[in-house]
Amino acid sequence: MDVSGETLRLRSVGPYTLSENLYPSGLVLSKHSHERAYLTFVIEGAFRERYATRTILCRTGMIRFLPAGEVHENEVQARSRCLHISAEASAFEQLRQSPDVPRKPAEINGLTTTWLANRLYAEFSRQDTASAMAIKGLVLEILAEFARAEGPDASLRAPHWLKRATEIVESRFLERLSLADIASQVGVHYVHLARQFHRYNRCTVGELIRRRRVQYASHLLAHSHTPLAEIALTCGFSDQSHLSFLFKRYMGLSPSKFRRLAASNGEQDEAGASLP
Repeated sequence: MDVSGETLRLRSVGPYTLSENLYPSGLVLSKHSHERAYLTFVIEGAFRERYATRTILCRTGMIRFLPAGEVHENEVQARSRCLHISAEASAFEQLRQSPDVPRKPAEINGLTTTWLANRLYAEFSRQDTASAMAIKGLVLEILAEFARAEGPDASLRAPHWLKRATEIVESRFLERLSLADIASQVGVHYVHLARQFHRYNRCTVGELIRRRRVQYASHLLAHSHTPLAEIALTCGFSDQSHLSFLFKRYMGLSPSKFRRLAASNGEQDEAGASLP
């Protein structure tokens, strides 16, 4: 995505340039490319990105990698706020010696990704003496997640109906979904759906729903001041204790501690929003 949106904050850390940008809904960016390679964390919103051979939808919580020189175009479908991390050409030339750097456009999404991206955003906000070192380490960890996502196990080709079923779960995880409902929408028996879903996604439908709810809760914790009890209900948990139990299980720490570590500093956000 072009970084021509409204720049809220800008920061340089060694070979990296970090920029928080805001894009209005409906914005269309015609075909273009960049001299630098970009990692983009979608803090909120959604935009569609088109390449020569495929199109992807970048949604809240996702990280996308865009190689230098890749021609693409964008359409902002919902008001979006993004954190872009670009690197000088020399830095990425060195990183290309590592298999961790994608050679083509790629995107990742998941609990580990969300945790790393929110930590990166928090370090970007802090700007203390240790944040620069932390940012460099987090960028490398995110690149490692891209490498894992593109490994041999990720090459399994799921049938079209299963991809559609996964998309239903991904887009409606806050609703009360049942195996029977999903199976009827994609035209298969619910037992067959359960077996194939686990084979290709390496988790059950229920597990994916819980993961996505925890992921959404982590976004609200990091980027809002919404009370924990309200977040629990918004994300489909029975109560605050239910959220806390699953959050600690998946994320390895309590929601309150995550908020302290990953939430952006409100005063810094206000100061950044006044920048051109």
